[in-house]
Amino acid sequence: MINLIVVAHPDDEILGFGGTGAKLVKKGEIVQPIILSGNVQARSKRPEDNELLKNIIEANQYLGFNKPVLGDFPNIRMNNVDHIDLVNFIEHQILKFQPNRIFTHHPGDLNDDHVHTAMACLPASRLFQRKKGIKALNALYFMEILSSTDWSFPSIKKNFEPDTFVDITETLNLKLKALSKYKNVMRSSPHPRSSEVLAGHANSRGGQCGYRYAEAFQLAFKREM
Repeated sequence: MINLIVVAHPDDEILGFGGTGAKLVKKGEIVQPIILSGNVQARSKRPEDNELLKNIIEANQYLGFNKPVLGDFPNIRMNNVDHIDLVNFIEHQILKFQPNRIFTHHPGDLNDDHVHTAMACLPASRLFQRKKGIKALNALYFMEILSSTDWSFPSIKKNFEPDTFVDITETLNLKLKALSKYKNVMRSSPHPRSSEVLAGHANSRGGQCGYRYAEAFQLAFKREM
């Protein structure tokens, strides 16, 4: 199984999918991250280019993920990018990696880059229905990114509604250690990107489905096997 993780920024792939991805790798599956804004130029306390690249590689290697594909789309300015350019970039990755599943942001996230990433993933995920010779996609899932998905406003956008839960009891600590590879990303509690809140949230998601710790997803599309 090949899992394509399409996210806006470095660290999103770990925040939303770190525990699940590490579990899938242990099962022999492939996790291929696609990060649309690889440089995150607008990020506060951003490390220098070489250090940022080192952080990205080390965090993903720690979980056994493949080396991420880094796009050069502008950080916090994806609303200025033609939608077709985002779609075409994602479709190129689908053609290259032939994924079975795609995981991406929820289109109701507070972060606008997340929204544009999700909205580009939706048409791109139908590529196998528009072009011959492409392996059919089995499923598309939305994931949650704390400090974005949880900060959205329900009066404006539809909230994340999880319906799929993955037991990450054995991989939560791996996720937290991978996040620590990113300089200046983790914060002190009660910020959502603190170890305490991330672990507490995973415990709460686990409580919804009978696991000790879980990551949650919202199914957008699935083909019966």
